[in-house]
Amino acid sequence: MKQAFTDVIGNRALRQKLFTDITQSKLSHAYILEGAAGTGKHMLALRIAAALACENSTRDEIPLPCMQCPSCRKILSGNSPDVIFINRKEKATLGVEVIRELKNDVFIAPNDLDTKIYLLEDAHLMTTQAQNAFLLTLEEPPAYVLFLLLCESATPLLETIRSRAPVLRTEPLPTEEMRMHLCRTREDAAALAKANPRELDEILVSANGSMGRAITLLHATARKPILARREQAREFISLLSGSRNSQRLMRFLTHATQQKREELVGLMGVLLLCLRDLLLSKQTEQAPLCFFADREEALNLAYTFTTPELLRLCDLVTEACDRLQKNANVRLTLLSLAAGAGLLQ
Repeated sequence: MKQAFTDVIGNRALRQKLFTDITQSKLSHAYILEGAAGTGKHMLALRIAAALACENSTRDEIPLPCMQCPSCRKILSGNSPDVIFINRKEKATLGVEVIRELKNDVFIAPNDLDTKIYLLEDAHLMTTQAQNAFLLTLEEPPAYVLFLLLCESATPLLETIRSRAPVLRTEPLPTEEMRMHLCRTREDAAALAKANPRELDEILVSANGSMGRAITLLHATARKPILARREQAREFISLLSGSRNSQRLMRFLTHATQQKREELVGLMGVLLLCLRDLLLSKQTEQAPLCFFADREEALNLAYTFTTPELLRLCDLVTEACDRLQKNANVRLTLLSLAAGAGLLQ
């Protein structure tokens, strides 16, 4: 049986749908590829383009796309004149000027391929004026055109656009699949897995299903502040869980007050992920974890708290985060959090 998109990890149902649409000539003239940053939208869009152009598409023993024929290589290297990237460059939004250029280009026939493919990156940042301008082209495009709208969320897109382009959602990637892929394809990941497997675990769970973020965190300078923040969160939860010590608390508060406000807001966010894991772990041992790499650690820690205690802590951390974002005094905010959590008794 012919395989499809063999270098794309996860998203099995999505890959199968696209394979069926392509091989049975059921492909829509437009799709919205929706998913969090780093979940493979851009990669998948290029594989769709390559699959449409693949010179080995009729050979059952060769995957689709084959990744090796001249057409595949040209597309995947970004050198095909018929695979066109539409983006906002340095601007905050994707404006109407860019869409007007697209509208003029659409009616120029493809050079090499049978299909002319437009990848609209950050489509969720299209202005309303740009979307309205694009809608006319989307409704009646030339038969040889395929639009792929890449966005983190389809919600900002007009309903009239969403009704004309099926939404395909990329899913967060399973941690184990990311680990296997990274260790197989990247020397830095394989080396870290051997030298410090716990640190690799921390990276993978911090990536939250995003391969792009996991790759970024493989660089020591990128992961150092993330790992430090996670250790801070663990220290705070440890102080709450019964290992209360005034000297440890003062060290924690002293270090925290020396951080920048945005770093503390980030810490509050990580604390909420930790508390979320503890709450879910009290309900089921199969809960997907967002903070803990080790399920046993989460389970053991969860049962040092009651559910009402964890809910109250969530409220306190949320309140502290809100106060910090509203420019409240950092030290007073942290002292209020510690007092509310019972650490100053």
